Amino acid sequence: MQQKVVHAGVNSSSYEQAARDLAALGDLELGPKRVERLTRRIGRERLDQRDAAVAAFRERPLLEQDTVAESGRPCPAVAMVSSDGGRLQIRAPAAAAAEPDSGRCGHWRESKVAVLETYHSTVSRADPDPGVPRCFLDLARTAQLVRGLGHALPAGLEVEGAGPEAADEPAGTDGGRAARPGRPQRLVRSVLASRACSDDFGPMIHQAAWGRNFFGAQRRAFLGDGQAANWTIQQRHFPSFTAILDFVHALSYVFAAAFAGRVRADGAAVYARWVQAAWSGRVESILPELEARSAALGMPPPGCPESDPRQLVFEALRYLRNNAGRMHYDDYRRAGLPIMTSAVESVIKQINRRVKGSEKFWSEPGAEAILQLRADYLSETQPLARFWELREDSATGRRPYRQAG
Repeated sequence: MQQKVVHAGVNSSSYEQAARDLAALGDLELGPKRVERLTRRIGRERLDQRDAAVAAFRERPLLEQDTVAESGRPCPAVAMVSSDGGRLQIRAPAAAAAEPDSGRCGHWRESKVAVLETYHSTVSRADPDPGVPRCFLDLARTAQLVRGLGHALPAGLEVEGAGPEAADEPAGTDGGRAARPGRPQRLVRSVLASRACSDDFGPMIHQAAWGRNFFGAQRRAFLGDGQAANWTIQQRHFPSFTAILDFVHALSYVFAAAFAGRVRADGAAVYARWVQAAWSGRVESILPELEARSAALGMPPPGCPESDPRQLVFEALRYLRNNAGRMHYDDYRRAGLPIMTSAVESVIKQINRRVKGSEKFWSEPGAEAILQLRADYLSETQPLARFWELREDSATGRRPYRQAG
């Protein structure tokens, strides 16, 4: 019964809905509070396991933390780690709301999410997909995609023509057409989610990757957007992984800068040329053009709107210049590595369906418990199946005792 209650509590839209689902589908008459209490208790047990595993891992010698965890278990051919952030509302004391954090507004706080995936792919001598996908040349669809990332668009840029289904397609898909040549095939996914700060979340990802033998993979990648916290985690915990900037985030800056201050026809021509250069790993070739364009428009004044051409070009130049070393997309495709963070973005959407809402408020312990369990259910490594099995063994006395030495 406990497994059913926790499953409903984590995967339904709310504890109230979980209670209704249990009554209708499982003939279990439980109030929302009972569902919440049991879910939080199991979540706390999983958090204790997670924290114990991370603490034990951090006690290992540094040289062992970047090696194979279990020599008898095969290592993946391709391993990928990607991190990003979601949003949820925390009902915190007034004093906590005044913490000097980054741009926090009201009750909204960030949740940290990481996805660890294995892939099957082949290494190619030449770029297997040299031409930018057609979906990224569809201006209306791309404008909608850029707006969906929260990126400002130049004033007057129309986005009509892209239906709502375009916004729901994973970034980088090509409208249901055949998969791009050389695109790696995803195998097994595991998920982490927490309210921890980056300094604490990094070791969690490190331990989880070590436990899956990621450091013994033949090819390794770390994907992220332009947030500095992502690359701090990569440099501290995954320096041997190839650092890759998500192509769609790079595209959003290229798109906005190309149309900034230009009529649509001129902007479209510039964008087509620039996005092909970025796709081909030649972002350095467009930086001089962006520098000249920024100089011609002038520096953005204080208080300048985000959609002002001066601001758009300035931000694009800064972003692409800072991340140019992580934008060798042709090399990554030749190595059979993924180049987009659609995996972690998709997971964040699935987590947000449970935790995010204008009328949903969480305590810190409640948020951490539900994030842990939601990540467990989204993990294809089935951590909860092992948890319930070990928990049942413990409850029935079937414990593996070790003789004192």
